[in-house]
Amino acid sequence: MPSRPWRPSSPTSVLRVRYSPGTRSDSDVLWLEPPEGGPKMKQIMTWLGKGMLAVVPAIVTIYALVWLFTTLESLLAAPLQAILGESLYVPGTGLFLAIGILIGIGVLIDAYVGRWLVDAMESMVDRVPVVKSIYGAVRDLLQFALPGPDDEERRVVAWECKPGVWMVGFVTGPAFVAVGEAGEDRVSVYFPMSYQIGGYTFLLPESELSTLELTVEEAMKGVLTAGVMGRDRARR
Repeated sequence: MPSRPWRPSSPTSVLRVRYSPGTRSDSDVLWLEPPEGGPKMKQIMTWLGKGMLAVVPAIVTIYALVWLFTTLESLLAAPLQAILGESLYVPGTGLFLAIGILIGIGVLIDAYVGRWLVDAMESMVDRVPVVKSIYGAVRDLLQFALPGPDDEERRVVAWECKPGVWMVGFVTGPAFVAVGEAGEDRVSVYFPMSYQIGGYTFLLPESELSTLELTVEEAMKGVLTAGVMGRDRARR
């Protein structure tokens, strides 16, 4: 076997093999070294990851907004074209009209008659086994995500589940059922799992909770991404 480092015959080889004399096993004889000069594979993958983090969220956001606007526009585009005619119809009119209708429905719901109609519809939906589960899940998710009159009750809290271990959750309102000792002030706290694959609702005493100086949006980013999106704030 040769007693000097082996050199590849081709200058374009991407790996260099070096021989170590005097070894006793084949595993100790040869090893591979990355080429001198040029980025390593780990650095290339790092650049690839940074590029994806910069581009993919923007693409997904734009796609979601385009889909939402297109859907709202398509709901009223055909009726408006039939009423106004294609010559008077301006693309985008259906979108603004749909937003206006949603705002109007919200105003009506604040009134007694509108609230009564919504309650009547929900009572009918609750009688259909599969439909009530889907409707209830979507309604609860929107109530939690969208701003509303109960925003003051929604706050980010930390709960010490055992000594030295804290969980971040969201107060969604008063406890929906009486548990524990009589007269004890309890609230409903939702603890979501990372990436929104599920979650738990605990009925906890108010005295065991520590309010955090975080907005619901900031806390959701940190919790749902397993702490990845909360690193910058922690560094500050």
